[in-house]
Amino acid sequence: MSVRGLLAGLMLATFATPAAAQTATDPKATVLVFARGGADGLTAGRIERDLRNLFDASAVLDPTRPTSLSIEHRYDVGRLSKADLETARRHFNEAQRGLEKGDPDEAKEQLFRAERFYNKGIPYASDPGLLRGIYYYYYLVRLAAGLESEAREAYCAYAALTRNLAGSAGPMEQFEPLADKCGEAAVAGTAELRISAEVDGAHAFVDDRSVGVIGRTAAYVDPFLAAGPHLVEVRKAGYARWGTLVNLKNGSSETINVKLAVAKNRKEEFDPLADLVFEGKDASSDDYITDLLFETAERFGVSVLISAYLEPSAGGQSRLTLFTYADGALDKRLYRVPMAVDAHHATLREFFKERFGVDLDPARAQPGTGRFAPTLFRVE
Repeated sequence: MSVRGLLAGLMLATFATPAAAQTATDPKATVLVFARGGADGLTAGRIERDLRNLFDASAVLDPTRPTSLSIEHRYDVGRLSKADLETARRHFNEAQRGLEKGDPDEAKEQLFRAERFYNKGIPYASDPGLLRGIYYYYYLVRLAAGLESEAREAYCAYAALTRNLAGSAGPMEQFEPLADKCGEAAVAGTAELRISAEVDGAHAFVDDRSVGVIGRTAAYVDPFLAAGPHLVEVRKAGYARWGTLVNLKNGSSETINVKLAVAKNRKEEFDPLADLVFEGKDASSDDYITDLLFETAERFGVSVLISAYLEPSAGGQSRLTLFTYADGALDKRLYRVPMAVDAHHATLREFFKERFGVDLDPARAQPGTGRFAPTLFRVE
């Protein structure tokens, strides 16, 4: 089937997209869970993830309750320049002019540069519309050069990117209008993606969707991820975010091992209680802890701040100390948590019910995937 000729129109499909943005006045809660004294960092990361999910699930039941606020972007100090994005946009504009002048080779070179600089800016600056434009113009450039097979592949990559950015699940050929054109393309079908990190308790994201807690010995693995371009990001509070655009081909396997850079002023801004003693005669006073958490909550701009600490304990358990700062007051609770995967669920359910009056099962309070809205892309 030839890909020559541009067909006017837009394809309207129902795909998943992020939920409506919260207003600036919505109450927010920040959850930070620390492993210290040799405690398992992966467990701490899972506790942090589940507490965030509990806040979001609670807000679905009652919109007046706070939703979770991720603060990882606060630690991108020194990496927030938008220069790479602006350079990518400039090269993209040059590519458009090259195509208008009938010089597909020049346009292709400018698109290559635009994509390279765009990728350098991930995840500190982004413009999904620009990225889609770059991919679409790859198609137009190959079409203008008479490379029909390459043009088809480029168009299918553009369509796959558009769907992935919108959060659509499953391989693109499940959508019938694309099956005929792209069913044999490299971005059709599925591929395997593995993501690990050199820091335990980091959070992995694929196309801005939280997919799991990872570390040195625990990887996120999806053996059947839709092929095509995907945005991969790894975050952990106290570290600069990491991100890349990965292009998966049908039947391939991609392994990513991420090394996160420790952020400046990590201890002061991220963990002001790091050196404090919580129990015994040397324990810090509640007034002192309240002052520190008040300053942290003000810095983050949240109405609820939870700082939790997981530490080794006797009898095959861990000690979990939860400090909750809200409404100008400190609430401190101590729990014993069995050392097994997800054994903390019962503890978190008890805590959330006692502290916030909401009975939710952490195992069921998962990030929502039922986010539906129109996705638009050009039909060729």
